[in-house]
Amino acid sequence: MRRLILKFKYSDRSFLAKDFGLSMYETMKLHSFYNDAEFIIPVPLNIVRRIKRGYNQAELLANEISIKAGIPILKNVLFRKKITKPQFKLSKLERAKNIKDSFFIENSDILKCKFVILICDIATTFATVSACSLVLKTQPV
Repeated sequence: MRRLILKFKYSDRSFLAKDFGLSMYETMKLHSFYNDAEFIIPVPLNIVRRIKRGYNQAELLANEISIKAGIPILKNVLFRKKITKPQFKLSKLERAKNIKDSFFIENSDILKCKFVILICDIATTFATVSACSLVLKTQPV
């Protein structure tokens, strides 16, 4: 499984998003938060990696989940404001420091008092998810 995930992320195997997205959707249905979700937001990829890979794997997963769940996806709300080092070789502490203050929100009115599902491709230490969540939670209400 690990090898498949890495191929999806780094080796232009975007077609795997369909199966991974379905698996994530099936898992989400088992949790109570699923019924409250109003939007799905994919973790944004920095522009350099997006161009290099040709796609944002979190966005592909979010698209598949959105289709299955019937929950709208918001792609133009959460953005990266800096290019960070790849996380995979960093320690937990280094990951948190590396990704800190990397995200910002535009069009925050659409998120006012909304419950969203944040989709990340790989959550090892949850540093990226935590950084995104912090920005989403602290947006003006």
